[in-house]
Amino acid sequence: MKKSHVLLVFVFLLLIPYLCSLTIIGIGYNALVLHSGDIFRTIIGAFVGSLIMFAIKATIQRPVDLLAMQTSDNLLKQLLRFFSIRRRYVLLVANMILDFVLCFIATFLVRNYLTLDAIVGNATGIVLLIMFVSTCLGAYVEYDNLSIDPKQH
Repeated sequence: MKKSHVLLVFVFLLLIPYLCSLTIIGIGYNALVLHSGDIFRTIIGAFVGSLIMFAIKATIQRPVDLLAMQTSDNLLKQLLRFFSIRRRYVLLVANMILDFVLCFIATFLVRNYLTLDAIVGNATGIVLLIMFVSTCLGAYVEYDNLSIDPKQH
């Protein structure tokens, strides 16, 4: 598979939904926590968010493995490995720490850039729509290679 094709699938099927997931974690935290500006509560929210991101990565393991097998570009393989949970324990912990930091940043950015009306209003729906459309586009582009049995049509 061509590098540009793998990159396109990576962006639509993994990267955009990952960023949307971080945004949903930030929106959910800021909508549910009364004193969301408290640093201790933000740390707890980021920890819970990192556990959620780990669970999300578990569900996309097969497409990540299939994409990684089909590319020869080292940088792209490393980007795909970021989403992999089948790694050494040290790398898995480092990935969880990175997810924690990104969830912390997401809660902070949502709190500072969205109004409370937007947070409790339709922000989640907009982000979910973006995630749905992106996932559909990514799956459409690479349906045959990401299906369990690529020979069935």
